[in-house]
Amino acid sequence: MNVSDSRTEGRCVHLVTLECKDEEHASRCIEALASYGRPDALAFNCVSYEFGLKEGTSNTVYIIEHWRQWQDLNALLNEKVVPALPIYNQLLKRPFDPAKDTVRVRLSDA
Repeated sequence: MNVSDSRTEGRCVHLVTLECKDEEHASRCIEALASYGRPDALAFNCVSYEFGLKEGTSNTVYIIEHWRQWQDLNALLNEKVVPALPIYNQLLKRPFDPAKDTVRVRLSDA
């Protein structure tokens, strides 16, 4: 699937910021996202799941997810993410706060 396909099919975009304690913790976070985050998201019908370091930093990880509907994301959060928060929080400067660390955007059809 190419990028234009994910934009057409996944109009719901979820942006996540994970500010890790340091470069080593960011590296471990990226490994966890590759091993668990992406496969879990895809199992919950995520159209596209990408992540990487914020340009110019060594400890801030961004996740960009495309979804067809928010209900699939909500199911993932409830069943997989919330139970794993204690593990992820060990890598972060402060505990993960969805209100501060995530943004939901519905892309325009125009």
